[in-house]
Amino acid sequence: MVRQWQEFFYDKALRGHSSCRPDFAALANAFGIRGERITKRAEVVPIIRSARESSETVLIDFRVEQEDSVYPMVAAARP
Repeated sequence: MVRQWQEFFYDKALRGHSSCRPDFAALANAFGIRGERITKRAEVVPIIRSARESSETVLIDFRVEQEDSVYPMVAAARP
């Protein structure tokens, strides 16, 4: 969403934007928490259903295209 704000509200000034994509699912697994990664729309419902039915904590890492926008979007505050 930071990238989206920078594009929409700050004339595409991409400052301080990181393209680093940590593997949150692997990190969760390393700490004994079930980690799942969603990379395709078809995976959303089955993984969320499985997580809801589980009695354990589940961290879900949703991978989206870097250029995708997030909605609903909250406008950034301007001075």
